[in-house]
Amino acid sequence: MTLADAAERRTRWLGALAVFLFVMTPLVGYLIPLWFAGVISLVGLLGAPVLARPRAPLLPIFALLLMAAWSLISLSWSPATPALAELKTGKALERFTAVKLVLELGLYSAAVAALGEMSVRSARRAGRVMLVGLALLALVACADAALKAKLYMSLHKTTGEGIRPDLAMVKVSIATYPLALLFWPSARLLDAWRFRGRNLVITALALLTIVAAHLTGADAPIAALLAGGLVWLGVRFVGKPVVRALIPLVSAVFIFAPIVVLWSVRSGFIAWLHVLAPPSWDARLNIWAFAANEIVRHPLRGWGIDASRTFGPAIPLHTHNAALQLWLELGSAGAAMAAAFFAWVLYRIVGLTGENRRDGAMAAAATTSYLVIGAISFGVWQEWWLALGALTVIACDVAQKSVAEPR
Repeated sequence: MTLADAAERRTRWLGALAVFLFVMTPLVGYLIPLWFAGVISLVGLLGAPVLARPRAPLLPIFALLLMAAWSLISLSWSPATPALAELKTGKALERFTAVKLVLELGLYSAAVAALGEMSVRSARRAGRVMLVGLALLALVACADAALKAKLYMSLHKTTGEGIRPDLAMVKVSIATYPLALLFWPSARLLDAWRFRGRNLVITALALLTIVAAHLTGADAPIAALLAGGLVWLGVRFVGKPVVRALIPLVSAVFIFAPIVVLWSVRSGFIAWLHVLAPPSWDARLNIWAFAANEIVRHPLRGWGIDASRTFGPAIPLHTHNAALQLWLELGSAGAAMAAAFFAWVLYRIVGLTGENRRDGAMAAAATTSYLVIGAISFGVWQEWWLALGALTVIACDVAQKSVAEPR
C-alpha cells in the first residue's frame, strides 16, 4: 500500500464530510442561507474526533478567543443584554450573541481544522463536487434573477406560505454572496485542470454571478469580485509585495474607520456623497455617520455586544460595516483584535504566495472579497455570514490540496 492510499484510508470520513458540505452549499445557498451555520456546525461536530491528535496551535484562534471573551465581558454593560429572568425562554437564549460566538468559534474552527487534514485524493473529490455545485448555484441564481424570482416564489408556496416579489428577489440575491466568495477557489481548480476553454468557463462563472447580483440589486458581491480581481492580478503577477501591502491597509481600515467617517462628516465630504448616492447607499452614509458619533462616547470599551440593535431607526439591526460595528460594540479593543486576526491571515498568505503564486492569489482574493462584503453588508455576528467565512477557508484549502502533487 502506498503512502497516498494510507492517507486516503485515514481521511475517508473527512472526505465524505467535505462532499456533504459542498453538496449542501448550492441547496442552502439558494433556499435557506441561514442554514450555513447549521451545516458548518454539523461538519465541525462530526469532524472533531480527528482533532484529538496533537497538532500545532492555530494562532489566529487566540485573537478570536480574546474577542469572544471580551464580548462576554461586555454583556455587563451592553444595553442589549437580556434580563436573566428571560432565560427561561429559548428566544431570550438566542439573543445572547456572545454565548453563541463561543459555540460558533469552537464548531467552525473544528470544521476548518478537521477538513484541513484531508488527503489529496479526498480533496480532489470534494473539489469536483464544489465546482459542480457552484456552477448549478450560479445558473439557478442568474436564471431566477432574470425571472424576477418566480422560481423562488413557486418553491416558497409549496411550504404553504406566500412571499412578496421584492422580498423574494432579496432572498435570491443572497445566493450571490457564496458565489462571490467561492469563485476564487473554483477558478483555481479550473485553471489547474488546463483543459481547452477553461478561461471561458471561469469567465462565465464570474459573469453569471455579476448578472445575478445586478438583477437582484446586490452591489456588494459585484464590488467583492472587482476588488478581489484587482488583488488577484497583483498577487499573481507581482507576488509577495502586494500581500504585504494589504497587511497595513486592512489593519488601518479596522483601526481608523471611525476617524475617517468623522473627518468625512466634518469636511462635508459625506454631504457631497449624499447628493450622488442612491437610496440604499444614502441610508448607509447616515448609519455610518451616526455610528461614528456614538463611538466617540465610549471609544475604549464600546457600548457592548449587540448594542447596535438598541439605537432604533438610526441603526437598523447593524451598522452595515464590520469595522464600525466592532468599534461601536467592543470599542478599540475589539477593532484591534479583528485587525490582528486579519493581519495574521494575510501574513500566512505571504508565505503561501512564496510557495505558489496562484494559491496565494486565490487566498488573497478570497480574503479581500470577504472583507469588502463585510464592509458594506451584513452584521459582524450573523451566524451564517461567519459560517460562510469558514466555508471559504475550507474551499481554498480544498483547491490548494487538489492541485498539489500527492506525497
